[in-house]
Amino acid sequence: MKNKLLISALIFLITLPLVSSIADSRAGEQIKWQVISGGGQKGSSTSFVLSGSVGQTAVGTGNSTGYGLNSGFWQNFEFQSFVCGDVNSDGLVNILDIIFLIDYKFKGGPAPSILDSADVNNDSLVNILDIIYLIDYKFKGGPAPNCG
Repeated sequence: MKNKLLISALIFLITLPLVSSIADSRAGEQIKWQVISGGGQKGSSTSFVLSGSVGQTAVGTGNSTGYGLNSGFWQNFEFQSFVCGDVNSDGLVNILDIIFLIDYKFKGGPAPSILDSADVNNDSLVNILDIIYLIDYKFKGGPAPNCG
């Protein structure tokens, strides 16, 4: 029995730096998820504490020496601003955007990084009508792109 305990302690001491380096390499990592309801109980371990609530918005943080934990109705909204008609995202609306859109729609080229920038006629579709709209705008004095 003493030998098993000694071997276990030795294995623990040998692997401790490995486990510690793995934890350090993940420091600052975030796991995002949606919480529908909180439950009303408090859970804990040696590494973290998490509390929930019933009937109200449960937002808060839990901390320990090993973890920081956010709970509740957290939402990560991302907003991308763009210029309507700037399909290739170079900051200009010009013939290069028309070529980019033709390449995307008919030649298997890359999609615009912001697809909404290509819906210049604001019909919720990106198709040949948007190409014609851009051509009309750039070369025939047609209406400016209208992405909504």
